[in-house]
Amino acid sequence: ECSINRCIIVFISFTLVSRTSGAVNMVRSLCLTFLAAAILGNAATTAGLDSLCNRMHPENLPDECICSELENLHVLVQCVKSFNGAFFDDTLGIELNLDVCNDLGSTISLDVTELNHNIDHAISAIRAGEEKNIPIPGLSVILPHLGSFGVDTTVVIAGNPDRLRLKVGLNACSQVHHKEICLSDIPGLTSEFPWYILEDDYSFGDICNSITVAGTS
Repeated sequence: ECSINRCIIVFISFTLVSRTSGAVNMVRSLCLTFLAAAILGNAATTAGLDSLCNRMHPENLPDECICSELENLHVLVQCVKSFNGAFFDDTLGIELNLDVCNDLGSTISLDVTELNHNIDHAISAIRAGEEKNIPIPGLSVILPHLGSFGVDTTVVIAGNPDRLRLKVGLNACSQVHHKEICLSDIPGLTSEFPWYILEDDYSFGDICNSITVAGTS
């Protein structure tokens, strides 16, 4: 369930910023979306049993995220995530667009924005069968004695609409002697990373099949 107070505070803080940019406008838009969803009861997750958003296990979505549905069987998940750690204190906007029933395989596209450094980083379609850690330029975590860890978008998409495995979120990683080490790999390290938006198996097969049958009838 969305936090209205949290969204109001975040929205006002961004509104007070004098300069305008794509990142500012996107985060403002995300906050307004959060407010609308909270006020209206987030209709996307209560629309019905066959709603795509209901297939996204809305009870497991982070509190900072909401799900809505677009045309052509696309799912849009929008998040405003504040990190308040000792080594990473920032607010990020994330949009995740899932093309569920694509004929060539399900795909995920993302857009990550950050206000302070005017970051607006788009990630084009990642197709089922791919697993990627994609650095977000300009974002990093500095840890004493360990160095700099770049903030990455982590995406795993596997399977097909009948059983689609999704793991999407943020991590912080670094190259050490030609090997990638992420904060999530370091035992005993208290960190806000990784932070996952989606991490589960999802089933859309009957929805995709019904569209296919309707299109050929």
